[in-house]
Amino acid sequence: MRTGATARRLIVFFGLTLMFIFLQAPATYALEITPDAASIHTAGGLQKGIWNLWSNGEFGEFVRCDKAGSLKITVVARGSIAGDVWPIMWLSVNDEIVAQLDVGSNRFTEYTFEQKVEAGIHRITVVFLNNTKLGNEDRNLYIARMTVTPGTGRREPRRASVEEWRRHVGAAKEKAEEKVLAQSAAVIEKHRKGDAVVRVLGADGKPLQGAAVSAVQVRHNFLFGCNIFKFNRFKTPEHNALFEQRFRELFNYATTAFYWRPYERVKGKPAYVYTDRIVAWCQKHGIRLKGHPLLSHNRAGTPIWADGQFPPPEARKQRVHDIITRFGHAIEFWEVVNEPSHHPGLTIDDPYRWARAARPKAYLIVNDFSALVYGYPPFFELLVEAQRRGVPFDGIGIQAHEPRTMRFPLDRVRRYLDRYAQIGKDLHITEFTPTSSGQPITGSHRHGPWNEAAQAEYAVRFYTVCFGHPAVKAITWWDLCDQGAWLEGGGLLRADLSPKPAYVQLKDLIQRQWKTRCSGTTNAAGELTFRGFYGTYQVSVEVNGSRVVKEFHLEEGKPNVFSIP
Repeated sequence: MRTGATARRLIVFFGLTLMFIFLQAPATYALEITPDAASIHTAGGLQKGIWNLWSNGEFGEFVRCDKAGSLKITVVARGSIAGDVWPIMWLSVNDEIVAQLDVGSNRFTEYTFEQKVEAGIHRITVVFLNNTKLGNEDRNLYIARMTVTPGTGRREPRRASVEEWRRHVGAAKEKAEEKVLAQSAAVIEKHRKGDAVVRVLGADGKPLQGAAVSAVQVRHNFLFGCNIFKFNRFKTPEHNALFEQRFRELFNYATTAFYWRPYERVKGKPAYVYTDRIVAWCQKHGIRLKGHPLLSHNRAGTPIWADGQFPPPEARKQRVHDIITRFGHAIEFWEVVNEPSHHPGLTIDDPYRWARAARPKAYLIVNDFSALVYGYPPFFELLVEAQRRGVPFDGIGIQAHEPRTMRFPLDRVRRYLDRYAQIGKDLHITEFTPTSSGQPITGSHRHGPWNEAAQAEYAVRFYTVCFGHPAVKAITWWDLCDQGAWLEGGGLLRADLSPKPAYVQLKDLIQRQWKTRCSGTTNAAGELTFRGFYGTYQVSVEVNGSRVVKEFHLEEGKPNVFSIP
C-alpha cells in the first residue's frame, strides 16, 4: 500500500513538474501559409495545390507578432528557367524589400530568410519580379507553402486580417502621405519657379516708372502629356474636334505610336501620312512630341508580314534610322526600345546607338514598368549596366500602371524616384493610368473601389509628388478617353468625351494653380519683379495709352531680366 501511494505521489509530482515547465517555457510554433489559404496573392493561380506566380506578383500573409524579435521565413518553392536565368525571390516586409534569393532549381526546395521585426502586424510576402517568356521558355515561380517561425523565446505568430493591418498602419501611412505632399509643395515652390524682372525703358533708353505691366504664362517648360493614339479616329467630325479641344486645353506634350505591327501592316508601307497629320497638328498648337516605341520584343513589335519572327538586326536598324531621320525635326523625344527588362530578347545597346547616330540631338528614353513596385531591381540594374557600357540615353521612363489596380503609396513613389534619380538621368513618368473601373483599390492603406472620385483624388496627389521631384521632367497620362482606352475606365474623359472629375481637377491644377499670372507697376528703376513657374510668358506694358506686347521665356538658371522695348 505504501508503495502504491508513493508511486501515485511520484506520478502527481512529476506531472505537476512537467506542467510547470510547460507553462513557464515559451511556446514556439510555426505559422504555415498554404496557397489555398493565403490572404495575399497578387498574380498567378492555384494549380494542384501549388501557387504558380506566372506573372510578376507576390504571395504571403498578414502576420501578428506580440513582441519584437526575429522571424524565420521558410518558403518551399521551385522555379522554371528562361534565357538561362532562374526566378529571383525577394522577401518583402511591410512593402519594403529586405532580402533576395535565387530559386535555381525546378525541384521544390526550402529557401529561408531571417528577418527582425517590431511588435505589431506585418505584411510579409515573397515577391517575384523577373518574369519573362522567351520562345517556349517561361520563367515562373511556384510556391508550395510559406512558414513563419519565431525565434527563441517568442510566442507563435498569428494571422491577421487586411482590415487589422490597415487599422494598424493606416494612420502612419496617411501621415506619411501628407508629409510627402507637404514636402512636394515646398519643392515645387523652390525648383519649379524662378525670379524674373521686367524692365521698362522709354524711347530715350531710360527707366520708366509707373508703367502698367502684366505677365501671363502661356506655356509650361514641364511636360504635361498624354498619348494621342485616338487622334482623328472617332466616328464623327464633332467627336474628333472635341478630342482635339480637350487635349490641347490640358496638355503640352503628346506621345505618338510607332508599334511595328499596326504601323507597318504591309511591308514597306509604314503609316507615315497619319503621323504627318499628328505632327502638323501638334506643331500648330505648340505641343511637343515623343515617339513610342520603335522596337519592342513582343507581339506589338512583330510585324504581321514577319511570320511570327522578330525581324533581324539589319531590319531593326533600318527602321530606327528611317523613322528618326524622317520625323526627328519635329519629334524631340524617343523611346527606342520598350520595356527591355521585361523582354530581354532585345538589348538596348545597338538600338540606342543607331538612334544617336541617326539624329545626335534626339532625346532618348529607356522605358519600363514595375519601377514603382519595390523599385523593380532588374530595371535599375539594366540602366546602371547600360550606363557603364556607354549606351547613349538621356531619360529614364517610369510607367505607373502595373499592377493595374494599385494605388502606389506616395511615400514609396517619392523614395523610388529618389533611387532612380541616383543614376543621374532625367525621370519621365511615361504611362500613368489610375482608372475609374470600379475594381477594388490594391496595394494601399486606402481601400474601396476605383471610381471617378478616387481616380481624381489620387491623380492630383500623384501629379503633385512627381511635379514636386526635381529629377522628373514629364508626366504622361495613358489614355485621354475611355473610348479605346487600354484599361477600362482609364481615361480622363468618359466614352462620350465628357470630362471626368480627374480631368477637371488636373486642368485646375496644371492650368491655374501651376501657372503664373501677375500684374503691377514699375518702380523707380523701371522694374517689376515676380516669381513664376518656368515657361513662356506673354508680357504686356501700357504707358500713356500705348500698349506693347512681347513673349519671354522664364528659364531655370538664367538671369531672366526682360527689357521692353
